[in-house]
Amino acid sequence: MKAFGTDYDGVIINIEAQKAKAFGKLINKTWGVNQKEARDFWIEKGGTSRKYKFDYFYEKAFKKQLSDDEYKRIEIEFSRILKNEFYPRVKLLDGALELLKFCRENFDHTFVSSGVTMEEIKYLVELNGLSNYFDLTLGTDFKFISKNEHFNEIKRIWRPDEVYFLADGLEDMKIAKSFKFYSIGITTNHSKKDLENAGASEVVDNLSQATLSIKKLVANS
Repeated sequence: MKAFGTDYDGVIINIEAQKAKAFGKLINKTWGVNQKEARDFWIEKGGTSRKYKFDYFYEKAFKKQLSDDEYKRIEIEFSRILKNEFYPRVKLLDGALELLKFCRENFDHTFVSSGVTMEEIKYLVELNGLSNYFDLTLGTDFKFISKNEHFNEIKRIWRPDEVYFLADGLEDMKIAKSFKFYSIGITTNHSKKDLENAGASEVVDNLSQATLSIKKLVANS
């Protein structure tokens, strides 16, 4: 039993820079956080949940934990900004459809594992016309706090012998390595060296390279 999983933003689409900028502007306006610091933190912590990023700056600004109610309020506003200003104009990265078609046809199961909220990632996958390429689309909520919970769920429901995971975040590589998944890092937002240091099994520069790599892995498995 083999499964293929992918992060979404930074792999299938790429608006991380726009999201980072919107995040910085919002928490600067709401909490007085430095915009550049927040923007850089968003990119640096790719692969972590959205809630983790909000939690970090709230505690830094106010020296206390972010409440569930306060998080819901600011997350709803952030989601509204993305849906109104960015998502309608999103285009798939070159090679995304070729990759997904191959994986749909050659793996027993396919999934998305994203740090975006559960409702929002499902909305985005459907908006991009990709729902049929995945057996499972996982985002974050109060049950699935991070990709640790995603990967535990994958192991629980499918019990795969092999899992290949494609992502651009450093945290993605660390978590995938801890689960003994074969992790493919893509240099959309981080360097080859940083992805390798984070634990990537291999690193590619684009989706065409990723597809070729996965085809070789499948042929040799």
